[in-house]
Amino acid sequence: MDQNGKTLQDEIHEVINAQESDTAEDGWLSTNHEVETVSDFEMFSEQLCRVMDDPHRWKWAIIALHSGLQGMMVLALKGSNGLNVLHDDNKKRWLAWHKGDQDEESRPRNLRLASFLDLYRKIKRDRMKMYCHSRKFVPRGTQGRSIKLLNRLRNDYVHFTPTHWLLETAGLPEIALDSLEIAEFLAWKSGNVYLVNQDLDERLKATFVCTRESLIALRGMTE
Repeated sequence: MDQNGKTLQDEIHEVINAQESDTAEDGWLSTNHEVETVSDFEMFSEQLCRVMDDPHRWKWAIIALHSGLQGMMVLALKGSNGLNVLHDDNKKRWLAWHKGDQDEESRPRNLRLASFLDLYRKIKRDRMKMYCHSRKFVPRGTQGRSIKLLNRLRNDYVHFTPTHWLLETAGLPEIALDSLEIAEFLAWKSGNVYLVNQDLDERLKATFVCTRESLIALRGMTE
């Protein structure tokens, strides 16, 4: 708590509220992490519907799934102040500033989100147990391997160099199904994610049902 009686959580909420009010005017897109996460999974589902006719759509499906799962891990880890999802060095910088003189000029800027794989490691740790009903994620079967492959494929696509690349698509539905199971656990079983907007929750549930059906159909085509 600082000299004005503000807690770290109060300060972070002030910044968030200021950003939301700035985007409320006409001509601006107002969004938040929950909206973007649900939108990512909807984009993933849309691209899966096109994969059967155009295998090149796997690129956008993989990128959307990676973004959606990352968003869900952030929602499950952010807690009350959001520090859990920052890169460890950035978290230390913020805490050092907060415990110091809190001079505005020295306020940490451009704080970076932890990497995808770091977020995955964090959801498996006790830091997920933020509330009495919270649960950490315990991987099963091929889920850990699928997460690493998803991250590698996304990075290969985003940082695609001038080359010829052969991608075996037969295993992609299984990687996606594993990733979807992790996202479902975080959304409704971890006890850390609560979508205040009921419409978003319903959209996400409907998207997951449709997505699972598409992935099972795609998996059947490659067997």
